Amino acid sequence: MNSSKKLLVGAALGIFGVAALTACSPASGTAALVNGVAIPDSRVTSFSEGCSVALRDDPQLALSPNELRPQLLVWAVLGEMSSQQAALMGAGAPSDSQIRDYMEQRGLSALLTDDRCAEAAVGIVRSDLIASSLGSQSDTYFDSYTVELNPRYGSWDQAKLSPTGSGSLSDLAKS
Repeated sequence: MNSSKKLLVGAALGIFGVAALTACSPASGTAALVNGVAIPDSRVTSFSEGCSVALRDDPQLALSPNELRPQLLVWAVLGEMSSQQAALMGAGAPSDSQIRDYMEQRGLSALLTDDRCAEAAVGIVRSDLIASSLGSQSDTYFDSYTVELNPRYGSWDQAKLSPTGSGSLSDLAKS
C-alpha cells in the first residue's frame, strides 16, 4: 500500500474511532441526557454562575462557579427528572407555594436571590418533595430515569444520584 493510501486509511480509522467513542454519549455542548432529554452545558454554567452570585455573601458557602459546577450538574439532572415526573403527576406535583415554603423553612431563601440559581434550586427542591411524597417508593422514581453524562463529567451513579469518576482521560490512561 502506498503512503497516500496508508494516510487515507489511517485518517478514516481515526475518524471512525472518534465517532464510535462518541456515538453513545451526549453531544458536545450537552452536559447530560435524562431519558433522552438534553441538559445543555450552558444550563449547568448558568446555574453555577448564578449560585456563586447568590452565595457570595456567606463566607462558608462562597464558592467559584467552577467549584459549584459538579453539584450544579447533579441539581440539573435531578431537576430534569423532577420536571419530567411533575408532568406525569399533573395536579399531584408539588406546587410553587409548596416549593417556596419548603425553601423558607430550611433557610434556603438566599438561593432565590439570583434567577439562575433559583431555577436550579426549584428543580432540586421539587425533586426532594416528589421523593418525599413517594416514601419507600422513591427508589422506583429515581430508577425509572436513564442518565447519560457527557464523558468529561464521568458517569452517572444511579445508587448515589451523582457522577462517579473524574471524566478525565488522563485518569483513564493511568488505570
